[in-house]
Formats: sequence, C-alpha cells, structure tokens
Amino acid sequence: MFTKIRNGLTLRYSIVMMLLMMAFIVVSSTGLLWILYREEQQDLRSFTEEEAREQAAMYKEKAAFFQFASKEAENVDTEGKIFYYVFGTNGQQAAAAEPAREIRIGVLTIIRNWDAQDGEAELKKFRLPNGDRAVVMLCSMKIYDGPQELGTVFVGEDISSYYHMLKMLLIMMVVISILFLVIAAFAGHLLAGRAIIPIQQAFSRQREFVADASHELRTPLSILLTSVDAVQTDDDQKLSPFSTQVLDDMKNEIRRMTKIVTDLLTLARADAGATNIIREKFDLAIVAEQVLRSLQPQAVVKGITLEMAGDATIPILADRERINQLLLILVDNAIKYTPAGGRVGVLLTTAAAPKPCVMITVHDTGVGIPETQRKLIFERFYRVDKARSREEGGTGLGLSIAKWIVDVHGGKIKVESAPGGGSSFVVTLPV
Repeated sequence: MFTKIRNGLTLRYSIVMMLLMMAFIVVSSTGLLWILYREEQQDLRSFTEEEAREQAAMYKEKAAFFQFASKEAENVDTEGKIFYYVFGTNGQQAAAAEPAREIRIGVLTIIRNWDAQDGEAELKKFRLPNGDRAVVMLCSMKIYDGPQELGTVFVGEDISSYYHMLKMLLIMMVVISILFLVIAAFAGHLLAGRAIIPIQQAFSRQREFVADASHELRTPLSILLTSVDAVQTDDDQKLSPFSTQVLDDMKNEIRRMTKIVTDLLTLARADAGATNIIREKFDLAIVAEQVLRSLQPQAVVKGITLEMAGDATIPILADRERINQLLLILVDNAIKYTPAGGRVGVLLTTAAAPKPCVMITVHDTGVGIPETQRKLIFERFYRVDKARSREEGGTGLGLSIAKWIVDVHGGKIKVESAPGGGSSFVVTLPV
C-alpha cells in the first residue's frame, strides 16, 4: 500500500515538474521569439524607409530610371543577409541587391504574391530544393516623387540562421528539461519515501493495536454471549418480559460486536500479510449454491427471491473458504439493500479472452448507488445509507473484505448501478 502511495506521490510530483518546465520552455521561447521578431521588424522597416528615400533620390539624378528598368537594371550580388529588390510601376525589376542564390527563387515567388500593407514587415518560410527550411523577413514600401508613384522597394533579411539557432536552443532546453525531470523524479521518490516513514510507523502501530484489540476482545465477547445464553436457558430463573427483551437485545449487540471484531481482525491480518491463501481446485457453482441456501431464510423473511444462473460446472483454483466468504458478503449485502418483493440473482460465467477467467455477477433490484459514492463503497466503515445499514446490522467492512479477497486472488471487482435501478457487483477471477 505504501509503495503505491510513494509511487503516486512521485508521479504527481513529476507531472507538476513537467508542467512547470513545459510552461517555462513555452513562455521563454515565445517571449524570445517575440522580442527578436519585434526588433527585426523595426530594423527592417527602417531599412526599407531608407532604401525608398535613396531610390527616390536616384530617380531625380537619373531621369526615366524606372521607365527603362529592363535595359538599365542595376543588380548587385551581395550574398548577404540584407537584400532588396526595386520594381517599377510596370512590374519590371529596376535594381536589386540579391540574397544568396539558394533562396532567390523563393524570395521572388513571395514578392510576386505579396499582399501585405505598405511598411508592414512579415515573416515568411519556404522549403529549399535540398529540403531545408528558409526563413526570411520582408517589408515593402512604395517609392514616390512628390505625388507620383515610381515603384516599390522590397527589403528583406535572411534569418534562417537565427531560426535554426533558436530551434537548436529549444531542443537543448527540452533535453536539459528531460534530464532535470529525471533527476527531480528520482529525488522526489527518495523524499516521498522519507516523508511516509512516520506515516508507516503510525499505521503499523495502529494496525498492531487493531489486531491485538480484536484478538483480545474475542474472548470476553464469547464469554458474554455464553453467559446470556446461560441466563436465558436457566429454568430456575423467572424473567419478566422486559428482562427477556433486554437479554435478546444484548445478545444481538454481542453478535454484532463479534462480527465487527472478526472483520477487523481479518483486515488487520490482511494488512500485515499474515492471512494465508490456500488454493485448491473446486466447483464454484457448488459453493454458490451452498451460500444461497444459507441465506434463503433471510431472503424469505424479507420476501426476496434468490436466483442463480450460468454454467452448471465452473472449476476454479482458489481459496475455497475466502471465495465462500466473498459470495456470502455480496449476496448478503444485496439482500440488505433490496426492498421486499425484490429479486437477487447470482450469475456465474466463464470467459476465454483476453485471458481465461471466471465472472461472478451479483445483481439486485434495490435502491441503487449514486455515481458519486461508487468509488467509496469499498472503503472501510463507509456505508451509503447509514440508517438502513444500522437497522440491517451492517458494519461497513464487508465490501472492504470482499475487495481484499478479490485483490489477493489477482482479480478485479467493480460495481454497476443507478439510483432506483438496482446494483450489479461484477467480480472477475483468473481461472
């Protein structure tokens, strides 16, 4: 149990650390990208405005420069990160300081499909013939000579190296975060182990107390029950009706206390791992029939019909006594929570896939269990209807013992229920 708690604490701690690291990576990466993007935007807009002014000044010095762009185009191959293209109003290239050869076609394709507003810088990505990703930032601006539009200048910057650098930085941050997460998980596992040591000690002392107290209480309770029986069967004593009723009530309470003590001792031994499971091969159908016969008088008193269906013979390798106790708990619990005139059915079946197993289904037509309480019914001393459980003699330990019996056999137990629609306890046991 404590191993499961320790692993659960480690898992939760690791999840929290992972979420914090992911948030840090996302926030820091996004913030860094936004800062770089804004700075590049401002720088590129300034370059574009400056280039537009220079091109306008050149137009005044060289008349009809744009009109004869196809013949007098001024091309400069800079192979740098900053580049520009100047186009006249007729769409012909007038001047250029071109980027690296491998990205020129992609840049010109973006310019031909350009639809951004004047002076607005945009980030563009495209694939190169070799499969690499190129990243450029472009900004356009109209060139005017007074009211006359002369053309358009496109200024861009190849920021592929920045993009790949940030990508590598992000990968490094992820790798480092994973490494720190592993270290944090290991440290969290150690700290969780130390944190639950006092809890283990307290739980161990409580378990020992419950086991010792339960064991010591069995003897005086047996003596009390025997004494009450002796008083009731003493013919020399003339008891009044009131005294007889008091003795009957005492007897019922002593039996109830004896059952609680027995259940507590069973759970205490189960927690300590002191309860041995003796596996033997037997017919589950025969055991179920015996349980139904033993509970038939209780069902008759309440006017409840007991039914059994399924395979006639079901061989199983398990602890016969514990399986008998499991069936007794489930059927008795169904009878308690089923109103008069209802039905309680036991269905025994086998399944071959995915693994050979035996399924025990105990269905009743009782009040049902609300969805919010289905996960709690296997907790110790938990009862859905405490008043009804008290009247029926319930202790809130039966289903806890039933779950322990199923778990120790390597099986599973679940409940399917709806308020007013009855309940079905489904037990799956390996063959």
